[in-house]
Amino acid sequence: MVAILSGALLSLAFKPFGAWAFAPIAIAISFLGLKRSRHPYQYVLLFGFTFNAIVLHWSGKFVGALPWLLLSTLQAIYLLPIAFVFKKYRNVFLLLPIFLITELLKSHTPFGGFGWTRIAFSQANAPFISLVKVGGVALVTGAVIFIALLLVERPKYWKTFIILLLIAPLFIKSSQTHSSEISFAGVQGNTPSVGLDFNGRAKAVFDLHVKESKRISKNVDIIIWPENAADIDPLQNDSMRLDILDLVSKKGAPLIMGAVLNSRGKLENAAVLFEKDGEVGSIYVKRHLTPFGEYMPLRSLAEFVSPYASSVEDFSAGNKLVLHQINGKPLATVICYEIIDDALVRESANSAQALIVLTNSATFAGTAESAQQLEITRIRAIEHSRSIVSISTVGISALIDQNGNVLKRTDENVAQILYGSLALSQERSIVDRLGGFSEPLVIVLAFIIAWRYRYRR
Repeated sequence: MVAILSGALLSLAFKPFGAWAFAPIAIAISFLGLKRSRHPYQYVLLFGFTFNAIVLHWSGKFVGALPWLLLSTLQAIYLLPIAFVFKKYRNVFLLLPIFLITELLKSHTPFGGFGWTRIAFSQANAPFISLVKVGGVALVTGAVIFIALLLVERPKYWKTFIILLLIAPLFIKSSQTHSSEISFAGVQGNTPSVGLDFNGRAKAVFDLHVKESKRISKNVDIIIWPENAADIDPLQNDSMRLDILDLVSKKGAPLIMGAVLNSRGKLENAAVLFEKDGEVGSIYVKRHLTPFGEYMPLRSLAEFVSPYASSVEDFSAGNKLVLHQINGKPLATVICYEIIDDALVRESANSAQALIVLTNSATFAGTAESAQQLEITRIRAIEHSRSIVSISTVGISALIDQNGNVLKRTDENVAQILYGSLALSQERSIVDRLGGFSEPLVIVLAFIIAWRYRYRR
């Protein structure tokens, strides 16, 4: 019961509820239960499964319960080292680095990892979220675990430590200055239907975005369409090219659109920049593909689990970062699932002065998936000191400043235009300067804390 209760409480830190304080409280309760449990492996599995099953409930809305339950179970299995280490060493503070290692593993394995439920991704509104600028997502998760451990092991001192934890981010310098801005009109064109068949009439989705774009009433530097706005290759379809040319010429602005390309003999999920004259300026091909969504690993097994697997045609991944030049300023596009890839987002932020996230939530319309992705995107904005605009087919589309504040947003499941300006910045956060070393350094620090605790005992 304690495992189920603490797992359910932890899920409340994530959207749709989204109360960050439930994370350290829930983890503290789970540690107390672990200390008293006679069956630590079963306890940890039940805790992890309950937590992930609730947070990831959206993943089974249209494909059925079995894939959702398998995903939740796999995520829970990653927590088993916690049970092993605690049973062997009985050092509660050792759970701090071990928890971080489990998040590292699930973020990279298998098939590129799935770090959607990392604890830090529930902390966008936490007062210490700016720690992400120093040590990335790992440091924020570590802060949450550390608070939980203080509640369990050092109740006399937890208030002092928490006050320090809340005050420390105030000394992390964050520049608010920006050299210039790029105005945009983000087109959330909606889709004829939602679910797995949202793009059953792919041309209809394109036409909806053309129709909505004609309503643009402001002069802007760039028009932005979401992922899958064109699931028919616009580079090969003369009618679509004429519609694009007509749009960009009449609005006097280039267009970045999410499109499925097939012009090189392979499917590619891409962000294509069409210049004002209708010519292609640049193409970024999605590099971190969604397993079981854009390609099918273990196909025979996947088809046994779900009948929908046979309909998934494998995409080809891009192999390099391509920037889009708007008014001579570099912008990077991050396509949907890529937002959970630390290294990929960091490379994009280090190379560009603002980020554009193209996403498609039609497959999970009416669930918490879009709200959860928005929280992750907010954290990325803080982490890399970059303004971000996220444009979705059906919502939520939003403009986020470099402090993670949502300046503007749309409703879900309606056609809307999001106007705004992307503040450009060349600031590099500490985590960007550390590069890929930040997470290992945080884990080493966690081991030092655990050793110090054991030494004092």
